[in-house]
Amino acid sequence: MKRLLPLLIILLILTSCTSFGDLVRSQVDGLPSWVNNPQVRADQYPFVGKGSAQVTYNARLDAYEHILEQISAFVGEDIREEYYRELTTTTRIADFNLSVTAEHLRTEKGLQQVYLLARADREALEGRRTTIYRQAIERQARIEALIVEADRSYRQNHDTLTIARYLEAATIASQGPVLEKKHDPAALIDRAVGYIKALQISFRSPDSQKVTATVQLRRRRRLISSRVLHAKVQASFTAYTSLGDPFVDTLDFNTATQGSFLFLPYNQLLLADGAITFSLDFTEELAKARPYVDEGLLASVEEALHSVHGTLPYSRVSPLGNRVVLTEIQEYSIEGASLAGTTAVQAFVDTMQQSRVGTQIIDLGSTDWEDQVEEIERRYGTRQYVYNGSVGIVAEDQALDVHVTVVVGRIQLHNMESGQMLFDSQDVEAVGSGATREESHTQALERFGTIAASLALASLFTP
Repeated sequence: MKRLLPLLIILLILTSCTSFGDLVRSQVDGLPSWVNNPQVRADQYPFVGKGSAQVTYNARLDAYEHILEQISAFVGEDIREEYYRELTTTTRIADFNLSVTAEHLRTEKGLQQVYLLARADREALEGRRTTIYRQAIERQARIEALIVEADRSYRQNHDTLTIARYLEAATIASQGPVLEKKHDPAALIDRAVGYIKALQISFRSPDSQKVTATVQLRRRRRLISSRVLHAKVQASFTAYTSLGDPFVDTLDFNTATQGSFLFLPYNQLLLADGAITFSLDFTEELAKARPYVDEGLLASVEEALHSVHGTLPYSRVSPLGNRVVLTEIQEYSIEGASLAGTTAVQAFVDTMQQSRVGTQIIDLGSTDWEDQVEEIERRYGTRQYVYNGSVGIVAEDQALDVHVTVVVGRIQLHNMESGQMLFDSQDVEAVGSGATREESHTQALERFGTIAASLALASLFTP
């Protein structure tokens, strides 16, 4: 029994504190145990206030102030001004069923130090928590769920979804206060940027003449470069409109379950020489984040995205090779009379040559196709490709000082050797306007030529 008694005393001491470390700390500091480890009932919440001043009274007020600061942090709003007088004069706060139940005074380096233990009703405190604080708690839960999803996506090689989830989390974090530093918008954006910079775009089996390649998205690794699945990749390049004006066009692709895709130039009106630029597409995600996330943080994301790109240079070759295609387009007035002009055919030829398709304007005396075939074979031989068409004015009008002309025409590509028709534009309508009747005629015929050539090129270069 003599041996068991000291052990029982030690056990009782240990069970009265949350940890032995708290007990030791209190003893070393000469403080009561409740300063470092306050014990309260399950339905209560403890607050320990500490104050220091030259005078004990002022130190006690400082301790009260410390308690009010802790309560403010707990409920999510500053309640110091509301309850300061009640607490300092009565040592109680009725709304929280709070009372100061213990006090400890000591002198440290010439200063009076006061420690106060206050116990409050947990339910009353939680009921006072503000909407802002509850929103912060909800915000934290949403952010944590997104991070869990982001980590799971990364393990599944779905890196772009990981990035998207961190951007979404940063957007949520930017809409109000966060409870943890790791959920700060800057920290979340930094994680997104890190994942972006780990990616690279590469090509397999590029063909500069056909403008094709297998585009791959991988993680930058020394030994194993994991393919990134289900990533949105955008291809951009310069092309011509159907009216012959240059513009920057974009095509959207997805790496799907292979981590790659076959690029084909679906817009056949791209420049004869140029480059296709491939980049990650986070347009939608950035648009959702922009109203909330700091512009400086989004700029770092955009800079990282800009660094992940691939460029595929090309010099496209016509499927007809060096063959020159004979070309004629006959023009007719609104009355059906031949205009004997070359406006439409010249616009057609100019557009074709932009894509390095050789054409030669010819002037045929006959208008019937069978007669034209005989004339072509007689003058140029049978081993020829021929673009043959016609266009006529179908309507004219004038609105104030503007003349308007409408033309309709059609053009076909024939292989004279095989007798096959390789392309038929069907009816093409074009509208022109000008200060004079002649200007509107010219513009309408030119537009027909460029539109017809655009359709011909699309057919010619389509795989």
